[in-house]
Amino acid sequence: MSLSLVLWGAGFLGNAVLLFVLLYKRRFRLVPWFTTWIGVELLYNIAGFLVFRYGSKHLYAITYWSSNFLDVSLQIAVVLEIAAVVLRRNGHWVEGARVRLSLMGATAPLVALGMAWFMNPAAETRLDAWSARASLFTTILIFVLFIAVVMASYQLGLGWRSYAMRESYGLIVWVMVAFMTDTLHAYWRTLGHFTVLENIRIAVFQAASIYWIIAFWLPEPAPKPMTLENIDRLNALRRELEYGHRSHGASPTDGALPK
Repeated sequence: MSLSLVLWGAGFLGNAVLLFVLLYKRRFRLVPWFTTWIGVELLYNIAGFLVFRYGSKHLYAITYWSSNFLDVSLQIAVVLEIAAVVLRRNGHWVEGARVRLSLMGATAPLVALGMAWFMNPAAETRLDAWSARASLFTTILIFVLFIAVVMASYQLGLGWRSYAMRESYGLIVWVMVAFMTDTLHAYWRTLGHFTVLENIRIAVFQAASIYWIIAFWLPEPAPKPMTLENIDRLNALRRELEYGHRSHGASPTDGALPK
């Protein structure tokens, strides 16, 4: 119980300080969904503790499941928020980004549902088993969606803006650890390690919160100046694109449409 109280206190303090930084530094204008997610996490820290300490098991179960649904919805919104920053330029999707993201968005729920459905969790009751499946489903869903954003950005050769990059670095570490712990819950089939794995997940999220506090407090670095080498590369790429366009558009009849 003492370790649980320490982790709860650390989580509450971390979320409170992070929310203060996002509001005080006005970063919420750049990452509104991320700010909302952290605010909801802070409220859940308070509500969960009070209900667990003074409420009934039934009320705690309602609070737990309702907060889980809202938490997953906000995590998806955070992933899409990062995608909107990384994969869009001047209000428009980069060519090819929407298709790649849509394909992965359609595939992610199927992959998550398949892994969750065919698992055989080590659970004492049927409700605990469905809870384990739901947790694994949501974790895999967020994990696959986020990997899709990263892969699309990499394959399209897109850069990462500073605050989106900082937001994503902490998130990807936590999501990967959550994926591993939920997978171990599902397939290790050992109830004795449940608390240890949950404590690891909570501790990693708190570490990510510390990183976010520092990252969002610091100002954005100044953009790197355009060097002659970069200019030459851009000019070479433009010439290649123009040559390819002329080659595909050229006609053997000097511009006349073939009959």
